[in-house]
Amino acid sequence: MHKIIPFDIRYQEAISSMMDKIQEEFDIPFRNPDGRTIADVVDDENLFWIALDGERVLGTIGLSRIDNQNAFLRYLFVAKEGRGSAGVSQMLLDTALREAAKENYEHIYLGTMEQFKAAQKFYIKNHFVCIPKEALPELMPVSPMDLLFYLRKMN
Repeated sequence: MHKIIPFDIRYQEAISSMMDKIQEEFDIPFRNPDGRTIADVVDDENLFWIALDGERVLGTIGLSRIDNQNAFLRYLFVAKEGRGSAGVSQMLLDTALREAAKENYEHIYLGTMEQFKAAQKFYIKNHFVCIPKEALPELMPVSPMDLLFYLRKMN
């Protein structure tokens, strides 16, 4: 049975390993070039969760505050064995969206890479719409790897 827990530092090494495998699978360097990990950025305005199968890390997601009305999703990564019918991505997204609703965010943004076609379909299925980069909030940090951007209105 899969479960979602708030980020716990003891899983950071396994998260980094999972992300390395995903990077190799897609043959795209997307890891933070300055070497920062979730453990380096998690705080009251940058919340993260981990999907576990027993003690094995299957995925991650983060929700970061932009301002009082807006937040963005980050670090939505799921190991190959947790994708598709396993429902791990949906469990992670649902967790982040519940928190966004509790925080009364009106808009949730995200950026992704063109190569992640299944992720793009997943976002659209979950009521995100593709928007131009120029429509992002000024304060939202943007990875140079992300070329596609999405918005979900919470109301």
